Amino acid sequence: MTKKALKNAHIKAKQAIKAIQKHQSVENVWRFNTVIMGIQNYYSAASHITDDLIELNSRLHKALYNRLNKIRKEATFQNLTKSLQKRYRGYECRLYKIKEMVLVPIHAQRCKVNLNFSQTICNYTTAGRNKIHQNLRAINKQTLVYVMKQFIPSRSIEYNDNRISRFIAQYGKCAVTGIELGLDDWHCHHKTPYHLTKDDSNGNLIIVHQAVHRLIHMSNREKIQVLLNTLELNKKQLKKVNELREQCLNEAI
Repeated sequence: MTKKALKNAHIKAKQAIKAIQKHQSVENVWRFNTVIMGIQNYYSAASHITDDLIELNSRLHKALYNRLNKIRKEATFQNLTKSLQKRYRGYECRLYKIKEMVLVPIHAQRCKVNLNFSQTICNYTTAGRNKIHQNLRAINKQTLVYVMKQFIPSRSIEYNDNRISRFIAQYGKCAVTGIELGLDDWHCHHKTPYHLTKDDSNGNLIIVHQAVHRLIHMSNREKIQVLLNTLELNKKQLKKVNELREQCLNEAI
């Protein structure tokens, strides 16, 4: 990380810490975590990322202690959601939680070797620039930032965490139609109904367009037909909808 990048990361993280101090809510702790994980993800290919994040952690130590010490409690590794346990397994660090949500460890990111790195990617040729833009188009940046900032208080921490993971895994596209999703035209669906299993795991979640989600749960035949006419699903897409309907204990269309 350059000095400028480290400075910007420090400013963003400190603002997130101040927000928690001002209003102690799960949403603000969530936003702090998304800031830290965003920094970790963005600079994960840097050779000395761990050293840089240790320095960032050192710079933030005073702010974390002075602003949050009275409101944070010690946490254990088991207090992390399952996906975060998988992400931060193997790191030794003291963990803290506020409002039962664990603050992610700042320094916990090792250098990742990008095995799929292409030598054609660069800023100096037309082909190289096109390659960069192609990769950036995988998920709409504005949509991803919006999704990561949205926390649903009525849902579990695990659900909120895995909801983002599923959105990224599907490249921001509907699992049934394959269309790119916008800011607010999609839903996160439980394959097996939550009221039956209380299962918020990644494997039980799927991202679909809101109209498709209505179709999965709908029972009124006339309304189903109206939606089918609107969506114009092909055989493969309709088969997927029926699979999801049957998992919800609804009849196939």
